[in-house]
Amino acid sequence: MAEQLSIPPEFIREAIGRALAGGHFFVAPTRRLRIEHVASEQAIWEVFRGHLLDASHSRRMEEFETWNVILDEGSKAAEAPVVSVRWQQGQQRVFIVRRILTHGFEAYEDSPGVILSREVQKWVAELVGTIALDTVDKDELESDLARYLFLAVIGTSRLPITSLESPLPAFSLGHFAYLPGFAGADRACDNPEEFLRAALESKVSTFELAKALEIALRATPPDAVAGIARLLREAAPRHTAEPDWCGGLFRALFNSVALSPYTGYVDALIAVLTDLASHGEADAAQSIDTSGYMLRHLCRHLTAFDLSVFHNFGANYPDALFLDALLAAYLRLIDAHPGLLDATSDDLPATNDPCRMRRRALRQACLVRSSYEGHRVPDAPTSMGENARVLPAEFARVPEEQILQAVRRSRRLFEGRPLAGLLSETGRRVLMQSCEDLRNPTEVRELGMAVFLDRPMGVFKEPGEVDRTPLVSYEAFSRMLAAKRMAQAMAGGWIDAESHGPTLDVLNEMPLEGRPLNEIAVGERPGVVSLGDATKAAPDFWILRTTPSSLDALLSHFDLSELERIAPDCAEWLQNNRHVLLVSHSSADRPSAGSTLRFYDRQGTLRLELGFETTPGRDVQYRERGGVELVERFRVLSVGDSAWLRSK
Repeated sequence: MAEQLSIPPEFIREAIGRALAGGHFFVAPTRRLRIEHVASEQAIWEVFRGHLLDASHSRRMEEFETWNVILDEGSKAAEAPVVSVRWQQGQQRVFIVRRILTHGFEAYEDSPGVILSREVQKWVAELVGTIALDTVDKDELESDLARYLFLAVIGTSRLPITSLESPLPAFSLGHFAYLPGFAGADRACDNPEEFLRAALESKVSTFELAKALEIALRATPPDAVAGIARLLREAAPRHTAEPDWCGGLFRALFNSVALSPYTGYVDALIAVLTDLASHGEADAAQSIDTSGYMLRHLCRHLTAFDLSVFHNFGANYPDALFLDALLAAYLRLIDAHPGLLDATSDDLPATNDPCRMRRRALRQACLVRSSYEGHRVPDAPTSMGENARVLPAEFARVPEEQILQAVRRSRRLFEGRPLAGLLSETGRRVLMQSCEDLRNPTEVRELGMAVFLDRPMGVFKEPGEVDRTPLVSYEAFSRMLAAKRMAQAMAGGWIDAESHGPTLDVLNEMPLEGRPLNEIAVGERPGVVSLGDATKAAPDFWILRTTPSSLDALLSHFDLSELERIAPDCAEWLQNNRHVLLVSHSSADRPSAGSTLRFYDRQGTLRLELGFETTPGRDVQYRERGGVELVERFRVLSVGDSAWLRSK
């Protein structure tokens, strides 16, 4: 980590200018981009627990040099910038701020001594990130600026719980985007296909490329996506070293998308997958596999965060709409290519058999969709936070009582469109075959699989504080939910009574990996996802493992050389084993030790424990870099010799 560095003022200005060069941006033809430089401005500025306070809640004034990103609508000038870069020279800090127009309230004096409130539209400023100039070098400054501007547009988390974690409305509506990997051009792009083409031809990361594809889909009507599909087909031959390059791109797109507000994005995505499938059996197989991946993971998400307990008791239900639309398209692909789901090799494990995996996607999607038929939902999917944002007239605000009270909702999911009506003869035959697959324990386990999330390093955050620590995901299993799904399949006539008994025996006798949730000391914090959410979905969840991708991402921030020195076997296991379970832990028998991070193996045996560095009278300190907050170092507690794991 660089310390007490001094970056010349002119380089700082040049770096900000490069980060805001027009070539980084996509702007819809109906919008106009302006970059405004203000050499000196006085502004009310106060940060509390990571939140930038509203001007009405503070009197503290600070001076900044500011660069504003303004998105005008045609010839009509915008009332406020969408993103700003503010340089506070005295404190050697650069702040990236974004603004969102919301429905709110203001106080006014109705008559002398009588204060009332009224609803108004107001711009809310959100602090996206802070760069401490005395701790970064020139390259790190440029990287962090681009990263924070990117996050300001797309949101700071792949699971948008808070407003800051959600994309700007302009991005969700297909009007505006930013890619850090673009450089050189002075002019913003106003053609979504050209923006995607430039991304495909540039050396941008897969994540950035996924966001370029997302904005192209959001900015293009579903009936006009043939050009997007053509660009993807043309790009595929350039990635011969990655046979599943296109599928990987769609998985990255799926895993980072926010579906609220619900737009034509889903229809555009399905139209591209359908177009790609029309160019031969191999392309059809890839589209089926990509759609199947999305269906399976949508089902795991809706198993973890169901529409009865979570999502404002089902008020925000875009995942259910996505599942419905994708399942209908999947069934059309099955009708056109039934042979891609029929074959089964008994020599292959269930996880390696593509036909069985494709049938699994159909079975899980049918079970989840049918379980929500008739579920009461508001007129449109939304949350209290989303409903507070000012959106175009076609996105009418949902009455607040529909969000808070299920009995006030008149719309019912999939009303008039029962699952039976979607299933052709071929689709029903494949569904029945997928239920026969339940003789395999892996398929039985999938009935109760869910994915939960946590921020295990954020345990020392204050309630309501912004948490930018790494987001970690977990695979979990509930026998109770699996049995419920099995009974549902039997009630639907997909499993007969003769098959139900042996399948139930497989479920009950199945050994489980990892640790039961009731033996993991997890805490809940307001506004932050937690493993504790699993107890609300079912009381018997087992946490099987941390997903390898999220564990790899977390470990990439730390130098493991000391662990490799004192415990090479443990370090090798941690970095290469695909069945590691990482959880935060508060020890009842060692309360003075506070919270720790524990790493368990596949059998649930504790292999490594890390303690947070603390000093008397001082909380754990976090260091922010590029949108991620990290603990500076951990003490290795349970592998013998004392050592420290330091962040990079």
